[in-house]
Amino acid sequence: MHSAGKAAGMDGFVPGSNLKVPDEAYAILARHGRQLRVRKGQVMVAVGLSANDVYVVIEGCLNVSLVSAQGRETVLRAIMPGEMFGELAAIDGEPRSADVVAAENSTLLVVPGNAFIALIEQEPVLALWLTRFLAYQVRYLTNRIYELSTMGVGPRLQAELLRLAGQAGPDGAAVIARIPTQAELAARIGTNRETVTREFALLLREGLLVREGRRIVVPSVVRLADRLHRYSQTA
Repeated sequence: MHSAGKAAGMDGFVPGSNLKVPDEAYAILARHGRQLRVRKGQVMVAVGLSANDVYVVIEGCLNVSLVSAQGRETVLRAIMPGEMFGELAAIDGEPRSADVVAAENSTLLVVPGNAFIALIEQEPVLALWLTRFLAYQVRYLTNRIYELSTMGVGPRLQAELLRLAGQAGPDGAAVIARIPTQAELAARIGTNRETVTREFALLLREGLLVREGRRIVVPSVVRLADRLHRYSQTA
């Protein structure tokens, strides 16, 4: 089997994998943070903002994005429950490097930046996890750069769907319960909605995707990954 990461030539990167804050580390952070509810569309982090709070998503979903001078938005990644954002500004003291906007109503754990740094110094469990988390982010963003610079739209969409699908179940299938809109998918892979609509329809016709209400089923993660591998070699 070719994983999408291998199809893209990335060393050991597994699309759809993630590094959620482990329970022990979350318990440490929760003792020093507070919960915050945010509405869909609310901007939590803005490029250039001097702030260093660190956030963990308890429920909901947020998007990390950048907007060009021409107004074109590129979504870098989605932040799902159990995942962290805002740690870079806390670590290096620099302004925020991307926008983070709530894609739906969400609940967050907010930890002040100075408390976060003190906890890294005091809690080896948190420090070790953070090191692994940052390594994961480097691999993830390296993979995205490779896709955007070398792959056609079809393979980029397939790679994004594999990330959303995550690990296959015992039957080899996976479910994307939170499928982004086609406009959001377009922003993630650097194209327009019409192109995503066309490519998505092709995958449905080929049986690589099945629509079940609001969710999308990937009947065989292996087949989709193999298709990505083949098409990425010719893109």
